[in-house]
Amino acid sequence: MFRKLRNHDGTPLIALDKDELEMDGVLEDGVAPDGKQMHVQRLGEGVYVVRDVSDGGIAELPEFIHR
Repeated sequence: MFRKLRNHDGTPLIALDKDELEMDGVLEDGVAPDGKQMHVQRLGEGVYVVRDVSDGGIAELPEFIHR
């Protein structure tokens, strides 16, 4: 899925797919909870991963990313 990099008051932003966030339980009633934290990690040039942050910590990376 392609998304446009947008400028929001000088901060680059990319929107995530709402349906996929709902599938993963990130949203509450289709809305991002106030103060919801997400972890963004640069893995290499042009490669980033976004992970959910919950009371249990940061979601683990799938095994195929460790290869």
